[in-house]
Amino acid sequence: MDNEKIYEPDIISVTDENGNEILFELLERYETDDDVYVAITEYRDDEEEIVEADYEVIILKVVEDENGDEYLEEIQDDMEYEQVSDILMAMVEEKYEVEYFEPEQ
Repeated sequence: MDNEKIYEPDIISVTDENGNEILFELLERYETDDDVYVAITEYRDDEEEIVEADYEVIILKVVEDENGDEYLEEIQDDMEYEQVSDILMAMVEEKYEVEYFEPEQ
């Protein structure tokens, strides 16, 4: 009996503005006293796609509407985005043993 953990991704379904369903893998979740943020990447289940994929990580804010339904939205404030993305990417790097390369501008 080996102690290897079987990886089971946390999959979330997002409906885009055209009504198309897109599956994302939840990599990390970060909560403050006021807000919740997530790091997600497009979900792939095909072995070849997994190897070839570049795994762009998307940082979004979880927002609740007046009905209590949650949805994801882009973070509009640059400073808020920088702070949250640094925290979430550090969590992702540690959990998945990957290195994050920030694109040069």
